[in-house]
Amino acid sequence: MSNYKIYFGFSTMTWAWFFLVGTTLLAWWFGFIDAENIHLATTGVIIAGATKIWIIGYQFMELHRAPPVLYYSFLSWAVGITIVLLTILTAT
Repeated sequence: MSNYKIYFGFSTMTWAWFFLVGTTLLAWWFGFIDAENIHLATTGVIIAGATKIWIIGYQFMELHRAPPVLYYSFLSWAVGITIVLLTILTAT
């Protein structure tokens, strides 16, 4: 028996998996945007990737149960790397 909460008949792990599939499909859709909107497509893929990193860290690596310093270090890294990548994108 798992210790995961159940929401609408699914565990939090299952919901995390649904969100991962959804963000993957969203990133894939962004990959098919016209060449004239390449910055929008790249921004969408970067944000979808950052969202997936956070979901994997929070749910599957169980950082929501980790000490606060570890959780906030991970969160800071995920937000920081996303900001750096978006800054590099806008500079080009």
